[in-house]
Amino acid sequence: MASTTTTSTSTGHCQVSGVDGVPQWEPTYADAWIGLLQTHRQLTRELDAQLEAEHGLSLSGLELLARLAAAPEHWLRLSALATQTGLSLSRVSRIVDALEGRGLLERQPCPADARAINAHLTAAGGELLCGAERTHRAVAQQAFFDHLSVAEVQTLASVFARFAPGAAVACSGAALGDPQ
Repeated sequence: MASTTTTSTSTGHCQVSGVDGVPQWEPTYADAWIGLLQTHRQLTRELDAQLEAEHGLSLSGLELLARLAAAPEHWLRLSALATQTGLSLSRVSRIVDALEGRGLLERQPCPADARAINAHLTAAGGELLCGAERTHRAVAQQAFFDHLSVAEVQTLASVFARFAPGAAVACSGAALGDPQ
């Protein structure tokens, strides 16, 4: 026995109550949701492994460098980096410590607010970022985009734009002259 109760969405029914009363996804919704989560997990692991092997950099570290590269004069407050990346301030601070130790960025007190700390991308950080972005894009191409048609990529871009409008612009390698 499949269901007795459904939950309606603007696009259809996504959830049913099973015989035992435990909510279950309709199969198409389960494939979409669980597929999204599994694909994200798989791609993240693959990207992290390759970036670490080639550049000694995590995916989160790459994102921090890329956001600094896209920022005016390559400066951002650590709190802004945390907000933009969705990471905790303490996590951003730990990543910044490691990147600063490698000379990829520098940390300075914010002149406008003595309580805040700014991060600045160094020339060495910009160089590493360019190489790491090439690796990132090559892995994303091979592990993800090569499995999709142009129409499927356009559909995904349209769907995700509803959830994260302008996300790609906020983290653009164009700030360093990377042709994307």
